[in-house]
Amino acid sequence: MTDLYYQPSGRFTVGGILGLLLVGALAAVPLAFLYVYAVWYIPFIYINFFMTLMFGFLLGWVLKKMVRTGKIRNPRLAGWLSVAVGVWAWYVQWCVYMALLAGAGETESLGSRASFAHTTFQEDVFLGMIIDPGTLFGVLPELAENGTWSIFSATPSGIFLYLIWLAEFLIIVVLTWMQPHSEAGVPFSELAQEWAEKTTLPQRAIHFPDAAAAKAALEAADWHQLQPHAQEEITVTSPSSRLHFYRAPSDPQCCYLSLENITVEVDNKGKSSEKTADVVEYLRVPPHICTELHTRFSTDAVASASVPEDPAAYSGTYQ
Repeated sequence: MTDLYYQPSGRFTVGGILGLLLVGALAAVPLAFLYVYAVWYIPFIYINFFMTLMFGFLLGWVLKKMVRTGKIRNPRLAGWLSVAVGVWAWYVQWCVYMALLAGAGETESLGSRASFAHTTFQEDVFLGMIIDPGTLFGVLPELAENGTWSIFSATPSGIFLYLIWLAEFLIIVVLTWMQPHSEAGVPFSELAQEWAEKTTLPQRAIHFPDAAAAKAALEAADWHQLQPHAQEEITVTSPSSRLHFYRAPSDPQCCYLSLENITVEVDNKGKSSEKTADVVEYLRVPPHICTELHTRFSTDAVASASVPEDPAAYSGTYQ
């Protein structure tokens, strides 16, 4: 049944690999500087955690673009290359931090619970550690023993500090890995040598409580399962589903469907949040069915969930 879904070819180009590594390594440097300086001068743990997330996310976004530019259709390779760049970024931010730590001076208080140290960037320390990793790793045990920062008058040290460093490392590397790994698995036309373009259909479909049954029906080419959600029945919390199509502009045969269930949860403050769950991802769809579903779920379609006059029009085989 694997032929019903898109399978990456695993192909890549040498230029694509070199481009990803070079651009990723270069992008990691300014991002590391921005990240460390932000953490240094904003001594609030929640904001610092957000900065760590942003560091990994932005670097992953850069690598995602390079996967697409370099036409890397091998998720595993893209993932490992991204992990290498993520480790490099983590190392660079440590070198920046040590350069600031070496130039730290007077501490300025920001109230009773926060403070930061004025510092001068020590370029020689940064360059020395960049070219000699042993210097950095030789200093880390001493930093772990004494700690380098405080929160609520407590200074993390020892095993607890090592765990914090490990969490930071994992966040940076995993977030750097996620986007390029996913992008390398997006449908690509080997015939036209181009990525499929994603289109999210504007009109939502009915919700599928039994996702497994819906998946089996769609795999059997029962397109009648896909019915528009009646507009008059839609409320803020109405469950529904969303259709995404991936089509290569120069290859009509390259057409794939992703379908996700949508549920909306409202907290005790009245704030709603959308939750999604995949029903199918990158299911191969015949070109004529793809066109018919685009028409059926367009904004100009009749806003109702009625059954089409000819249900057979939405069923058939993959031939």
